[in-house]
Amino acid sequence: MDKTGLATRLAGSDVLHLAPEPGLERIIADLEPATYVRGDLNPTQPGHQRLDVESLPFADETFDLAICNHVLEHVNSPMRALHELFRCLRPGGLLIAQTPFAPAMHNTLELHERPDPQTAHLLFGQEDHVRLFGGDITRYFHAAGFEGELLQHTTLLPDFSPTEYGCNEHEPFFVFWKPATHAAERANRTAGEAATVC
Repeated sequence: MDKTGLATRLAGSDVLHLAPEPGLERIIADLEPATYVRGDLNPTQPGHQRLDVESLPFADETFDLAICNHVLEHVNSPMRALHELFRCLRPGGLLIAQTPFAPAMHNTLELHERPDPQTAHLLFGQEDHVRLFGGDITRYFHAAGFEGELLQHTTLLPDFSPTEYGCNEHEPFFVFWKPATHAAERANRTAGEAATVC
């Protein structure tokens, strides 16, 4: 986390953490964000709210950072989830959303309806997954308004041995951000539309 620069940004920030990983949750709490909202679709831990990423109960531009790891492969609509995360982030806010994907595939694989567990395991590698993202995965984030690309291990951690630090050198870091100019552009567009109507 120090290598990404996130540790210095977390203190005093407003953070949304969906499907929180216990180890990461402890690290973030120790960094003392101003607000730390933790939630899951079916929460089982004290202090976790019931939250549906496809319909978040927060006002626009509430958070500085959203963490949503290993969620997008489960939801009904990844685009609806990403639009909600985009809406809830402030301009310049970050989204971290690690997600299984197969870069050898051109396009994401999913069916018209949710598969049965056996079919899901065969196609997507896990019984409760409903899609396997392909090489087009960044298009989902960009279509929701985010900027950024997948950061490879050699880019983010060139001096760190994946074996020594127990990380997967083949899994890129999924970090995207809401453009800092988004609010100003939206205000200018709204003003222009209003002037046209008048």
